Amino acid sequence: MGSKKKWAAFLIAVGSLTAASYADAFSDILDPNQDQIATYLQTKGIIHGVSEDKFAPSDSLTAAQGIQMLVNAMNLQAKHKSSSVSSGHEAPKAWYAEAAGIAADNGLTVESIRDWNMKLTREQFAGLLEQALSAAGISPVAHKSAAVADESQIAPEYRNAVQSLLLAQIAATDEQDRFQPKRYITRMEAAEMTYNAIKYYHGSDDGQGSESQDDDVSVQVEKVNDQVNKIVLFKSDMPNPGYGIMIDRIEFLPGQKAIAYYHFTTPKPGTMYPQVISTAKASFYVDSQFKVSVKKSSGPDGSQISIPGINPINSK
Repeated sequence: MGSKKKWAAFLIAVGSLTAASYADAFSDILDPNQDQIATYLQTKGIIHGVSEDKFAPSDSLTAAQGIQMLVNAMNLQAKHKSSSVSSGHEAPKAWYAEAAGIAADNGLTVESIRDWNMKLTREQFAGLLEQALSAAGISPVAHKSAAVADESQIAPEYRNAVQSLLLAQIAATDEQDRFQPKRYITRMEAAEMTYNAIKYYHGSDDGQGSESQDDDVSVQVEKVNDQVNKIVLFKSDMPNPGYGIMIDRIEFLPGQKAIAYYHFTTPKPGTMYPQVISTAKASFYVDSQFKVSVKKSSGPDGSQISIPGINPINSK
């Protein structure tokens, strides 16, 4: 599968980063930024708590938990659908068995994991995360070296991965510029690195850059077949079903990029609508080779259209 098709599948899995809404999900995460990260990852099905409202952020991450998190985050799929999904060292009916097999199928070095309850070190998780990004079609490259005070403690097989993640701002050192490679990584640290990797993936396009997504709508890319994608724009929390989204035009640009211009529509005068919160949607089809971004325009007559909760744009 090409990187652009993986990009489409990735958007289906994680949706629009900028349009996600957050609510407190875990009572044992006190830091607001960490709570936002954990809630986002949970709503996307990437992480799970140890109970209904507990995440255990300070607990060490196990190999099983780490592999499941990375497979979910990068939307990795089995490459051989007809073959048994197994890496060879997990219990066939274990909850993580499918993820372990998918990870092995995508080149993650899980064959050395003999005990799936083992705790992962920070350097081990960094190595697996870098491999997961590569399997998803994005490879952070270390063109220079980040300052790491304890770099000599990083095992040679993980050194490039750690450097790449640090330079991509997916991972970070502490105030003394230490990475602490041999320390067991906590569940919260792994969640933060995974979230940063998703942001990096979301903002990368094989080094060619990417258009920014509009803050007012979410975008899904649905694969119709190998040649065609369906692009769906949607906005939740509309006051009633009378509000909608209209695609104005699609502008095709060099480099196989396209911009879809849209505007919001308001209820027809004199029409009664049930007063229920609704989701407005609009869709179109495009060649799968094109990377599509969206941009809000004025209404068809150039006037401002006011939707509750959305700031109108200035007419031109």
